[in-house]
Amino acid sequence: MKWRFRFPILFLGMAMILSMAAAQKVETVNGVQIVHNEKAGQWRDNPTVKLELVRTIGGLDADENLSFNAPYDIVLDSAGNMYILDTGNNRIQKLDPQGKFIKTIGRQGQGPGEFQGAFSLDIDEQDNLFVFEVRNMRIQVLSSEGRSLSTVKFDAFSMGQIRRLKPGLFVKGGSINIRSLMDRPRKLPKLLEIVDRDGRAKKAFGEATDYKDANVNSHANSFSLDTDAEKNICLSFWYQNRIEKYASDGTPLWRADRVLNYGTEVIDKGIIERSEQGTSIQAPTMNMVSTGIAADGKGRIWVNTLRRQMSREEQGARLSIGGITRTVAEPKIEKMDVYKLEIYSPDGILLGEIPLNHHAHGLRIFGDNLFIWERNNTTYYQYKIIEK
Repeated sequence: MKWRFRFPILFLGMAMILSMAAAQKVETVNGVQIVHNEKAGQWRDNPTVKLELVRTIGGLDADENLSFNAPYDIVLDSAGNMYILDTGNNRIQKLDPQGKFIKTIGRQGQGPGEFQGAFSLDIDEQDNLFVFEVRNMRIQVLSSEGRSLSTVKFDAFSMGQIRRLKPGLFVKGGSINIRSLMDRPRKLPKLLEIVDRDGRAKKAFGEATDYKDANVNSHANSFSLDTDAEKNICLSFWYQNRIEKYASDGTPLWRADRVLNYGTEVIDKGIIERSEQGTSIQAPTMNMVSTGIAADGKGRIWVNTLRRQMSREEQGARLSIGGITRTVAEPKIEKMDVYKLEIYSPDGILLGEIPLNHHAHGLRIFGDNLFIWERNNTTYYQYKIIEK
């Protein structure tokens, strides 16, 4: 980036400009702005926001209504009621603004108001719920009381998340289905799709990184997504040093990276074995970079990021069956210094970081309420974002 100065210029102003220049390098590649952020960000030791813990919800010792199994999402309605997507229990738990249980929505099944493999949740201005069910290959639209309103049905299986763009349009994505890569197509599929209320794809966009291996391509291109107030689409990749922002029509706006304390190379490609009994897949081994993303009301982008990688003892042991992960050996962590929140400007500039003292497997923001959840302890942490 080239900086041009007009004289005379105040020393303080020049110091601020030089500090910004040192914080990141910006270049343009194929018409898209690429931001290379350095450590600490612009705020450094003087962050302009802080978090205040409001409450925790759930936990291993909670009663049955707040005892979650692999929770995956949360939304708030216009009255501040919470809807927790309790994926492992095939239900949504509705709570009041103080976190007290109101009612259960849904149960296991394939009919209206029933769930199988529900991994993402959104809400509209009328407080209608949109539940993305991976195994039932549909989006169910429910009232805030759980009444079935309509269904968006898909022809192809896909993992990931959804967000509403405008009435009748959704964006969905999160991973590349390994089945679509088994026959080694000449070109990788796009990362995201805009679909209408009939489940038809209106546009596909977002470029996957090609690792020249089907197993790695499916694993390493997994990401989390969210939309901001203007319905721009933000992505953070789980295993890549890569954060992206697109306009609501799929036009790329920028891409950002930052300095990490670990590498993002493929450690082990894993194994795909086919036999008469079926296909056995061992996932690749890569360092985890990010576990969630959310945009706040000012257009800032918050990303759950790992400060360091955990040892095997710290990770514990988990068993995945049918897309649901269950803990079979509790993690043993002496010092919880693994996760942090990174905060980016609407243009991809790293502003600063906030350390976390717990696991962070997902992230949503509604107004000044920031929710982080950890699946191991089935706990939601509700924070208030305070502007300094």
